[in-house]
Amino acid sequence: MFEDYLDYDVEPFKEKIRKKVYEMYEDDLGTGDITTEAVIKPMKIKAIIKAKDDGILAGVFEARSLLEKLEVKAKELIKEGSEIKKEDIIMEMEGDARKIIQAERTVLNFLTRMSGIATLTNQMAKQTKTKIAATRKTCFSFSDKRAVKLGGGYTHRLGLFDMYLIKGNHIDVVCKELKCSRIEAIKECLRRAREQNKDGKKIEIEVESVEEALAAAKEKPDIIMLDWIKIPDVKNVVKLLKKSGICLEASGGVKPDNVKEFGEADVDFVSSGYITYPCKSLDMGLEVIG
Repeated sequence: MFEDYLDYDVEPFKEKIRKKVYEMYEDDLGTGDITTEAVIKPMKIKAIIKAKDDGILAGVFEARSLLEKLEVKAKELIKEGSEIKKEDIIMEMEGDARKIIQAERTVLNFLTRMSGIATLTNQMAKQTKTKIAATRKTCFSFSDKRAVKLGGGYTHRLGLFDMYLIKGNHIDVVCKELKCSRIEAIKECLRRAREQNKDGKKIEIEVESVEEALAAAKEKPDIIMLDWIKIPDVKNVVKLLKKSGICLEASGGVKPDNVKEFGEADVDFVSSGYITYPCKSLDMGLEVIG
């Protein structure tokens, strides 16, 4: 019922992803790779990217985007979203030695980070029947969201443009403006969002207590985010609002060791910055083979 609130499509943003990957490569290259230019003579080589950990593969699109822009032939051997094992060969490439060596770190940064996110998302999703969504705690923006999706999670909103999400700081600023309580500010924030919303975007509001959740529900937002609310109180809100038609999200401190407990609170989905923020990369390496 609520999948369309969570699963925003990253496909239209692939050109932005390509630009981001190339910008990161250019940042790394700077005025030139002085080591490679000194040591490597112009020649063609073959190389592979090999997994050093088990997990879920992501980031192949990003890797190929850069390699192909540099006129390096790249062939993916394993499809994104698939399980990989240590020693699996993920990709083969052939081209100018200098370009391959110069692109190595950017290519591996995307592959290892995104595969780490996809793997963690998959591990958390397997622990609960509740939908797992990402947050915006990321510097890799659309690529990280793609990785979550490849791991079996949901993208949630992609940025500030695709959903109204009234957060605690919005509420606090309106409190200051109107010199009113948080409850009154919640009502006013929702009123203003509805007034501004001319194209039917979803409206979500973040609340910090059972009282605020019930007050927000009276204003009929599409989604109520229960942020850093203790699980017993989350269960209480669910019991009171489950038949309201409002989507209920639990967020704040959701990690692998407690995601199952949050899911058992019977919310519609949980969102976790842990998926993308401190995520451990999946180790991989580039090897020259000929």
